[in-house]
Amino acid sequence: MSTSGNRLGFFERIGRGWKMTKLGMAVVRADPELLVYTLLSAVFSIVASIAVISGSIGIEMLTDSESTTAQEEDALTAANLAIVFVGYLVISVITVFWNAAIIASAYERLTAGTNPSFSYGISQATKCLPQILVWGIISGTVGVILKIMESVANDKDSPLPLRIVAGLAAFILGVAWWMATFFVVPILVLEKAGVVDSMKQSPRLFKETWGEDVGSHIGTGFLQGIFILFLIVIILPLMFLSEATAVLAVVLLLVGIGGSVLFFTTVESVNRASLFYYAKTGQLPPMAEKVGIEF
Repeated sequence: MSTSGNRLGFFERIGRGWKMTKLGMAVVRADPELLVYTLLSAVFSIVASIAVISGSIGIEMLTDSESTTAQEEDALTAANLAIVFVGYLVISVITVFWNAAIIASAYERLTAGTNPSFSYGISQATKCLPQILVWGIISGTVGVILKIMESVANDKDSPLPLRIVAGLAAFILGVAWWMATFFVVPILVLEKAGVVDSMKQSPRLFKETWGEDVGSHIGTGFLQGIFILFLIVIILPLMFLSEATAVLAVVLLLVGIGGSVLFFTTVESVNRASLFYYAKTGQLPPMAEKVGIEF
């Protein structure tokens, strides 16, 4: 990235991040098939979650059996924890794979101006599948550790000082991890780099573009929040007309929120591709000019 980018003011950086969000939405509108990647990620994750829950319930039933000895109960409890942990890692790998597919397809549209086929993103992600598996396991493990910290922080039976420390630690480590690994997946799938090299490059790129990265993230979240609020305001009156319209209102609200999550989750992944190009070149991707976005 050019050194001139380092002299940008805070609000100018945030403004550039906002423009990245606008560009991300333009990409998703131009390539709506990107939404299918996010949808497939959700479907596979739900299937994996159902498998984990089913296995966990089965073990719980065996554990509660009167014929189960104390030793067997301990073994079943350990097996249950192992199933949940492995399931979490599987979901993490699934998420990374489809994010990689979105980023690869979006980057092709952003830089080359072509309309990549649906299989393009999948093929690019498949080419770096070993790295995706390793990274999914690493990020999933960190995610489990953060979840454990959060559970301690929310456990009313734990001492208050421990809850405070666990909560602060989870927040600080979570933010630090997000910043340090922001560009890992783009580096993996676009440069076909190894996991270690990607983890080394990512913090450096984030340091150079931190304001744009944060601005893009905040902008996407803000727009999603505004959309959901607007949806609630529009649909809420239906709740009070009749029982039938109340049911319709709930259905419309769920569909609207689901669609919003689908759209803006995809935009967030596309933003990573745009920000990666910006971090590498100091410029907006070529597609920005076509949709009237400039710094």
